[in-house]
Amino acid sequence: MIPQSVIDDIRQRADIVDVISDYVKLQPSGRNFKALSPFTQEKTPSFVVSPDKQIYKCFSTGKGGNVFSFIMEMERVQFPEAVEIAAKRAGVDISRFTAKEKGAGHEEDSRTATLRWAARQFHHTLMGESGKKGLAYLAAERGLTAQTITSFGLGYAPESWEHLLGEAQRAGIAEKQLAELGLVTANRQRNSVYDAFRNRVIFPIFSVGGQVVGFGGRTLRNDPDTPKYLNSPESSMFEKSKLLYGMHAAKQEIRKTETAILVEGYMDVLALHQAGITNAVASCGTALTRHQAKIMQRYTSRVLFIYDADPAGRKSMMSGIDILLSEGIVPYVVMLPHGDDPDSFVRREGREAFMRYTEENRLGFLDFQIRFFTESGDFDQPDTKAKAISAMGRTIALIPDRVRRELYMQELSGKLSISMQALRESAGKERAVKEPYTSKEERTATAQFRTQDTRSRVTILEKTFLKALLESALYGNGVIEFAASHEEMLELPHPAAREILAHMIERYRNSSGDPDERIDVVTEISRFKSTEARDLASGLLIDQPVSSRWHEQSDAEREHARRCLTAFLDAFKNIILEPLVRRKETVTEKLRREDDNNSAVELQKEIIEINATIKKTSADLGAMITGILEER
Repeated sequence: MIPQSVIDDIRQRADIVDVISDYVKLQPSGRNFKALSPFTQEKTPSFVVSPDKQIYKCFSTGKGGNVFSFIMEMERVQFPEAVEIAAKRAGVDISRFTAKEKGAGHEEDSRTATLRWAARQFHHTLMGESGKKGLAYLAAERGLTAQTITSFGLGYAPESWEHLLGEAQRAGIAEKQLAELGLVTANRQRNSVYDAFRNRVIFPIFSVGGQVVGFGGRTLRNDPDTPKYLNSPESSMFEKSKLLYGMHAAKQEIRKTETAILVEGYMDVLALHQAGITNAVASCGTALTRHQAKIMQRYTSRVLFIYDADPAGRKSMMSGIDILLSEGIVPYVVMLPHGDDPDSFVRREGREAFMRYTEENRLGFLDFQIRFFTESGDFDQPDTKAKAISAMGRTIALIPDRVRRELYMQELSGKLSISMQALRESAGKERAVKEPYTSKEERTATAQFRTQDTRSRVTILEKTFLKALLESALYGNGVIEFAASHEEMLELPHPAAREILAHMIERYRNSSGDPDERIDVVTEISRFKSTEARDLASGLLIDQPVSSRWHEQSDAEREHARRCLTAFLDAFKNIILEPLVRRKETVTEKLRREDDNNSAVELQKEIIEINATIKKTSADLGAMITGILEER
């Protein structure tokens, strides 16, 4: 178990702006940063990060939290793994705590931990006696150095039916979890389980944050019936369409050079990185997707396509150009000599020759399209040429920025001697029917948030109460202590609001007992059980303080704490009175509809009693609040 004090330290050291910048392209906006939401498809930035408070809030989906909850969302891990990732990034050594957890059997419960374990096993096998065949392929045949093999965690699965399965059993890892992750396969007819990867070199596939999420395996058999590449099955953790091989190692260089080199295969990435060209990534053996383009757009607005020069590679680049342009990325294309791929070219010619060739043979996307249609014969006849030009116009129509769209139209008009009016008509028709793609899961998430927002809103009173409670923790425990001592009097209708209150009270009661100990409320956000509570709390904290004049005050924390307490007590009073007010409204409505004289008299008496209770309760609470404020 990692101590709370260590978790607080990690959270404070792991700057949220720095961490989120690995996943989202942030732009300064006053005291905060803004970006397009990483959780849904949108055109207007609604994702806000507060460096002062170290929290984020997505106003499009309602999601929010701190650095831990963001890592949990993006890496799809649980809280302990998120703490480990943040600790590694912040340079905090927590091995003495995680080692104990492993011994207690906690790590094996995590799918992420099992994937890490499998990656280590594959690598250990490669470097051992039974991995000679795999090492010979990677080192002797493909020219990879020991450093490259180690830095990318390459491995080998021997030609054995139960090698990994046996190691997992000895490590106490559940067979069911291995099956869920695609590491073993069940044969129902024989009622047996066996390794999914056999006699294959293994390429661990990492998330942007560097977590193992799946594997790709290349067979070493010369058997036409055996698939050349085998990947982990699709799951919530491993979605090929949302991954770029090598991005975890390339992202910093992509930022630095402002260019991503997009290639097709694992070996292309490895060869380029080994040659010192470390801004290369691959689309995991799939056609480029919008999810992958969005990942690259976080780091750069320029992508250099270097796919194979065969017809399939060219066709993939044609469709990839459309996807990149629609995400605001400028694509360039390099056609390598016939028979070459980035791997073979850079190994034969070296880094300098590769860089020189790509610079001298770089084509803009319009020039590449013209070359593509010319070489395919589409420009030979008026009918096919008209269709090709229309396709190019549709490509330009995908560009979101109006000025850039117009400039490319002018360029195409000049290159093909076609009037701007004709091109605009073609592009205009396309834009009129073109809608931005949104995945089913994104639409579902947004719809659920909107439904929840309209059906079960948190009241203004609850928000005021909770905001004062949460902000007060920054200045001491006085407000939380008061809430804990009067918990039975508080009635919060919304379940997320109730959870926040209950958690903060429990956290206070379980604290060390030191009156000066402060609860790190931003860290606590990750510990709320429900996402609704995390989202609500982060949204409250990222809003303006309870008093908009707080930042203008020159007084120290005492004044801040008093303002928090004043706002809290005012909301506290109204929350207690609110059920009485609602009861009075209900009885009054009954009286309005009552025809029976005797019943009406009883209802009038009840209203009088409620009024007296409201008056007395209000007076008692007012006196109590005045006394509390005078003491401080």
